[in-house]
Amino acid sequence: MQPKLVIVLVVGFLVAAIVWFSGVLDQHLAPGTKQAPAPYSGQTQRVGSEPVVAYEAVPGQVIAQQNTKVAARVMAQIEQITVRAGDRVEQGQVLIRLDEQELTTQLQQAKAQVQALQASFTQAQKQLKRAKELFVQGLISQSDIDAATANHDNLSASLQQAQQRQQQAQIALGYATITAPISGRVVERFAEPGDTATPGRDLLAIYNPQQLQLEFAVRERQAVNLKLGDMRQVEIPALGVSQASELVEIVPAADSASRSLLVRLAAPQNAQLLPGLYAQLQLPLPQHEAVMISPQYVYSYGQLDMVLVVERQQLVRRYVRLGRVIGDQVEVLSGLRPGDEIAIDAKPSRL
Repeated sequence: MQPKLVIVLVVGFLVAAIVWFSGVLDQHLAPGTKQAPAPYSGQTQRVGSEPVVAYEAVPGQVIAQQNTKVAARVMAQIEQITVRAGDRVEQGQVLIRLDEQELTTQLQQAKAQVQALQASFTQAQKQLKRAKELFVQGLISQSDIDAATANHDNLSASLQQAQQRQQQAQIALGYATITAPISGRVVERFAEPGDTATPGRDLLAIYNPQQLQLEFAVRERQAVNLKLGDMRQVEIPALGVSQASELVEIVPAADSASRSLLVRLAAPQNAQLLPGLYAQLQLPLPQHEAVMISPQYVYSYGQLDMVLVVERQQLVRRYVRLGRVIGDQVEVLSGLRPGDEIAIDAKPSRL
């Protein structure tokens, strides 16, 4: 046999063996292999883009335009506090009574001193008048006149000072009864009967519920486009309130740290509105093109959102990031492009 023929036969035998063992000639799938999925033949919807107006949600809070802290002007023990947090008060209503004993004693002492000095001053007036008469008659010298005049002037000054102290003691006694400076509602009570009230220490906090506002720190780029009288949408989630409110105040100074300006809007008329409640201001952003789809085509898995798209007639999971819900559609921020095909009839369980 020719050597070349032997080589050809050996090579042919090896190729046949490799083909046989590789399973190319086998009509059945090997165990553990997965059959290719069938092409998707259901309905689809082509994704497009459309112009939308997005809104920036600016966080803020309800504030009281008129609020005040009630404090004592004299140091004394608290005898009675007539209100608690949540109570409504009228301007001039008695809120707190302090112990008047020490203040009354000080007033009585001041009065007694004034009476004593008044008697001495009256006597000094008489002496000065008599000294002047005697001096005219030549019975006393000029030095006697000078002494009588000095005594008269000293007692006059002392009497004036005593009268001022009496007036101050009278005013201090009046401070023992503390009344409401405004009509409103008590926010908090900082002291109890038996405590010692000192000047500058807050005892009560009161606000006027008829003068509430909404306050927001708006980015300076947005704030410079606002003007007084603008109507903007505001929301108070805790009360389910959403309405347009008027811009009533813009603080004319920017915060250098946050690069924002404080703006205040009129608060909604709601009996449940309270200072400190969370609020949101909706400010429109420039119009832009966005991919919008129906939320029914979005499937959520924990914090992930997914849609089914068709690529080369096959279903493919596509994870997306969603934005605002506008009407009956939701904005897709990433994960879908205009022209993609969404599978309408498919469900994730089929994959």
